[in-house]
Amino acid sequence: MTSLGNNTDGLEIGMVVAWTLSSNPSDAYLECNGQAVDSTKYPKLYALMHNTPDYRGVFLRGLGSVTSNHYGTVTHTSSNLGELQGDAIRNITGTTPAAAEESGGSFSGVFYSNGLGSGTGEWSYTDHRIGFNASRVVPVAVENRPINKAVRYFIKAK
Repeated sequence: MTSLGNNTDGLEIGMVVAWTLSSNPSDAYLECNGQAVDSTKYPKLYALMHNTPDYRGVFLRGLGSVTSNHYGTVTHTSSNLGELQGDAIRNITGTTPAAAEESGGSFSGVFYSNGLGSGTGEWSYTDHRIGFNASRVVPVAVENRPINKAVRYFIKAK
């Protein structure tokens, strides 16, 4: 057992800490996994909440807004306190010549030729298929996420 939770650690009941070890901290802390708070063992935390927050698999984000200029001016805004905000990415846009292969133009970035349609006769703009694949220019996965390392979150319970 690790000795994080004691009366002299300076943390208030309800404060959340990131935990990097596979072993649990002392029983003064509960994992933030949505579990019920035992009202007899943790009466002060129970007075604040009946279940611990569930922070598994999500990123915690500071409340409020800030503007950055890393890749153009962007205002980053959190949801309301304690509210789960869905994932999103910035819009990916681009252009390509209408008939890049036929006119000697070339596709770039996320665009590529997806072949011609199965129509017969002369080629027309409606027969050409243009593909869009973000993985041609950025890493992709089944979720949106920043570079990260996993931690476990615990809440001070007593």
